[in-house]
Amino acid sequence: MKERADALLQLAQAQYLESLNPARDELLLRMERRAQDKGYPISDPEVGAFLHLTATLGRPKRLLEVGTNIGYGAIVLARAAGCAATVVTLEKSADLCAEATEFVRAAGLASRVQVTCADALEWLRTASGPWDYVYFDCMKEDYPSYLSAVLPHMPSGAQLVADNVLWKGHVANQTVPEGERIRVDALRAFNHTVVNGGAFDGVILPLGDGVAWAIKR
Repeated sequence: MKERADALLQLAQAQYLESLNPARDELLLRMERRAQDKGYPISDPEVGAFLHLTATLGRPKRLLEVGTNIGYGAIVLARAAGCAATVVTLEKSADLCAEATEFVRAAGLASRVQVTCADALEWLRTASGPWDYVYFDCMKEDYPSYLSAVLPHMPSGAQLVADNVLWKGHVANQTVPEGERIRVDALRAFNHTVVNGGAFDGVILPLGDGVAWAIKR
């Protein structure tokens, strides 16, 4: 979730783009209100629209989300990918897993969305995939480690999407707050790997708080 509307764009541009966000159903709107009330960092609506769009491409069958929170991204992905697809979504917090599970049930997706309460890095080290679509929205300092873990299990043509890769604009700044240094260094390394590392054809987009999108070569 972005810190403010004009974190990456000029305010007028940001407000205009937000006015174009697709309509969401009552369940997603309820989740957005819940996240706002509790300060939960779920995907911005424009990022949700991007997830929906990209998850319709190629109709991926096995999708992985790292960072469930209350299940917003997982629900969007499962709906877009279609009835033949399954989503595995990872969340360390037991309370958030319970809340996400209830929202997934309310969406009628309990048979296709597996909410897994686990430490993401530990789980990924033993998971085998394959993953046709991978979405990162979790601990930013661990993005390079997530990528190293999933890359061997992504076939050619698999999609990678990662949220918050511009991290409040800090990744582009020469001066970075000391408390953000580890996250920023990790995201800079991750972004370079996605765009210039050779394993993907990728871009960084100014959606939300910055979104990376790549196709496995």
